[in-house]
Amino acid sequence: MAGTGAYGRPPEKAPAVAGGKKVWIVSCGQSAIGCQTGAEAAKKAAEAVGWTAQICDGKLNAGGAFAGCVRQGIAAKVDAIVTEAIDCVAVKEPLGEAKAAKITTINFWGFDCDTGESATGEKLFTESVVPSAKYRTNEAYQQAIGAARAEWVKARSGGTAKVIELHFTGTNIGAALHEGFRRGMKECASCEVETVEVTHQSFGNTRQIIESALLKNPQANWVAVPLDSLVLAGAGQAVAGSPRRADVKLIGGEGLPPNLGLIRQNQGQSAAIGQPIDWYGWASIDTLIRAFAGEPAAPSGMGFQVIDSEVNLPGSGPYRAPVDFMSAYRRAWGL
Repeated sequence: MAGTGAYGRPPEKAPAVAGGKKVWIVSCGQSAIGCQTGAEAAKKAAEAVGWTAQICDGKLNAGGAFAGCVRQGIAAKVDAIVTEAIDCVAVKEPLGEAKAAKITTINFWGFDCDTGESATGEKLFTESVVPSAKYRTNEAYQQAIGAARAEWVKARSGGTAKVIELHFTGTNIGAALHEGFRRGMKECASCEVETVEVTHQSFGNTRQIIESALLKNPQANWVAVPLDSLVLAGAGQAVAGSPRRADVKLIGGEGLPPNLGLIRQNQGQSAAIGQPIDWYGWASIDTLIRAFAGEPAAPSGMGFQVIDSEVNLPGSGPYRAPVDFMSAYRRAWGL
């Protein structure tokens, strides 16, 4: 159906893998399933090529943990630091310190300082993962995912949706997903969109924000939420507990395991846009292999898929990409 970003394949060849490297992986937060998935995938890929890899828990940046983790890596005299879903703006100074220490830095699922809403025009990571030939930056990839969310709403509503959109403001990923969704819904002349905002500070109030929006907009029967973590933070409960529960459908984010459970059991979430976060982690190590060899990042071949009760919903477990990317990377790396 509409709203699917075609998958490609990982690159077929890579330069020779440099031996004996120490890699420091900064997770956006091991308490968050998406962050844990990506960080552990990057660690597994690094160990597959014979490197030593360690994860530092960025704790969703509590107390400036992102910068603290990067600095711990510098102090440990590692060869490379890989950051996951961490924007350059949050670690600007430590990135400069890493560069001075001649440490290679790789960014995946985040935004360098030359992309996103907070762009300052300078590229500070050594390299960033290129999601695909079509979507060259995480910003472009996330905008496409936002547009796919709009495509699902339009298709399932027959082009007559009254939507409450949750916009995660103050974040680059939120801005990209909002822009893609806005662009996608603009083509729907008979649709109406009411946008409500959530921030890092009001994250814990997500349920009240959605409940209030549903009360104020009694005709709204579709809810679009940018990230699955926001569904779990209360958006799903707001829909499941609504007196109009039978009429309201919610589409969320990445297709995380608990969210797929909600879709299977019809408990407040009807759909997601499945993203292969583990593929993103493996792609970060492919990007690092190339950076050590002085080569630019190669497009990773990643895509995304709509998941609902009718399409792409696995019977159990997490969302899996329809491509055996791990075997493809192993072949490219000569394993």
